[in-house]
Amino acid sequence: MNKNKFMTMLIGRPNVGKSSIFNKLIGSKTAHTSDIAGTTIDVNTKEILYMETGFLLADSGGFNLKPANEIEKQIKNMVFKYAEKIDLFLLTVDYKTGLVPEDIDIYRNFIKYGAKIFLLINKVDSIKNIGNALSEFGKIGIENKFTLSAENSIGIDEILESIVQEIKSSNIKFKKNKNSEETIKIAIVGKPNSGKSTYVNTVLKDNLIQTDDKPGTTRDSIDSVFNYKGKKIILIDTAGIRKKSKLDFNSVNFQKQTISSIQRADIVCVFIDIQNGLTHDDLSLLKLVTVEKKQFLIAFTKWDVVIKIGSEADKIQDIKNEIELNLKEFADSHYLFISSKENKNIYKIIDICIEIYGSKNTKIKTSEINEFVSIQKNTLLKGNIFKHIAYGVQKNTDEIFMPTFIFFTDNKGKIFSMKDIKFIRNSIKTYFKIKSNVEVLIEYKNYKK
Repeated sequence: MNKNKFMTMLIGRPNVGKSSIFNKLIGSKTAHTSDIAGTTIDVNTKEILYMETGFLLADSGGFNLKPANEIEKQIKNMVFKYAEKIDLFLLTVDYKTGLVPEDIDIYRNFIKYGAKIFLLINKVDSIKNIGNALSEFGKIGIENKFTLSAENSIGIDEILESIVQEIKSSNIKFKKNKNSEETIKIAIVGKPNSGKSTYVNTVLKDNLIQTDDKPGTTRDSIDSVFNYKGKKIILIDTAGIRKKSKLDFNSVNFQKQTISSIQRADIVCVFIDIQNGLTHDDLSLLKLVTVEKKQFLIAFTKWDVVIKIGSEADKIQDIKNEIELNLKEFADSHYLFISSKENKNIYKIIDICIEIYGSKNTKIKTSEINEFVSIQKNTLLKGNIFKHIAYGVQKNTDEIFMPTFIFFTDNKGKIFSMKDIKFIRNSIKTYFKIKSNVEVLIEYKNYKK
């Protein structure tokens, strides 16, 4: 059998914790959790890459074998139709509630599809309860059983590792879909009132996201999807901020949401309200993006308000001076000025992100890197840092979305300063003609002869 991706699906009664497990498995807060039964109206599907193995994970949401209303009936039909594609079901049960007849009924309904089933016993918050959980739910008759606590992030890695092992031992051969469109995930982050929601609404024209306020539907949309120049663009907006949330930048919730958005993104666009100038919070946010090793650009917002006072050229120079003074380590980063109100550079952000995204395939041979090092060593620059470099390689990793180079220094204990790293980075970008808006990561290690 040939297909594009191994497919898994979380199934189980409402409120057993499927969406919480879904969030933990994908490593983000994409699907919200709620105590109201049936809060997800659609089959939410995400792609996961774990241990260099990719697969799809679907959340069946508010699935109910005995639907009480039209929405639940739609969900049931949708889930059963989707189940025909699934290679592995993750039947989720609630340890605190105990084994109930509906758990067994769900198992019997899905086993007929022929796919393997893992049993996830959720809400096992203590080691002393593991034995009881395995014994009680063992009555269902499923061989592969896992105890976990999604709330406390216990047991998640074991499930992922077992899924990967199942994929590797399966007889299913996977192929790439040549016709599938490229997807670029862009996180829009920034302090409250920095213009994020105005930008998102301008791009989406307020019509591409449809919500339903009835009970039993998804109540907040984080991801906004649209097509642009043959690419599928996903704008990741911090949950709740679009609804004029009063969350403070330093609040735990705001920072958690922001970190989650950054981690999920391919590229991060940091919004800074130019009216307020550059602040410590802006710098903290930029440092957070670099810690997560993400490609990024800076968008100075509300430009239409700023240029009402003085000439545009003077204002741009003032901002450049302020960046050199207060954001010195980001002075070489790519930034632009936007106005959602006047549609200035609105789509230029997307254009730049597409260009940056193309850099993920930048591969340079080790021989070419060391030829570059040799040439740099022979320059007559005073304090030439390249004289301390023995050789360099490009790091081969799928985890970091930027060209990454490791240089080995022959000077034991030599510490590269920020100035050194900046010089090496700029030299590489110039020599290998890497686009100016692409971030390059530099690492170094001591070389032992």
